[in-house]
Amino acid sequence: MSRYIILFSALLLLGCQKKQMQLPQVQDTKITSVEDYSQVYISYEETSEEAKLNANGLISSTNWVLHVDKRNKLKEVAPLFIKLQEKRTNPRNPHSNPDAHLYISLADIPHKRLGFMDVTELNLLPYDPQKMSEYGNTPIYVYPDGFRLKEDNGEKTPWNKFGVYKNVFYVWIFSGDMTFQQFVDIYYTRLHQQTDRTITQIMIND
Repeated sequence: MSRYIILFSALLLLGCQKKQMQLPQVQDTKITSVEDYSQVYISYEETSEEAKLNANGLISSTNWVLHVDKRNKLKEVAPLFIKLQEKRTNPRNPHSNPDAHLYISLADIPHKRLGFMDVTELNLLPYDPQKMSEYGNTPIYVYPDGFRLKEDNGEKTPWNKFGVYKNVFYVWIFSGDMTFQQFVDIYYTRLHQQTDRTITQIMIND
């Protein structure tokens, strides 16, 4: 399949029906190629607005490239992503490869190429206030248009006023109602440029 078909309007043959997939768009990517990989798809069902996983072509010993339609809600993608991570790291799988990586594909628009975000270490977790202390000491409630330090504390602070402090262990709680494109905008484009360490734990708040 041509990279550019995947990049801009991947036509997937799922259940004998052609469906168009729209990948999250970014302005640049550091990873531009992946070798020895299997492809996984989380498509967007336009009628029901639900996310649908197609992992029929997965080979456990390879790297995995996950194509996610940018229109999906994060709360729809999260349980499917968790399912994939559990399958990928299952110690009972005799064919699993501990050196294999999991990537999410991105449309690098200015350079007209397919890029990749390495999410091998990323864990998405259901929001549980009782477990926040296990992951950090400063909660950040994340929304497309800003953030809050408390879940329901007045107006959101806009992202242009956000700053990351060293030696502060943030608990990232993302709104599940944001689209996957909005998740990529914040997690990949904004936070990875401002933090000095990779964010590996994110809670999803429905």
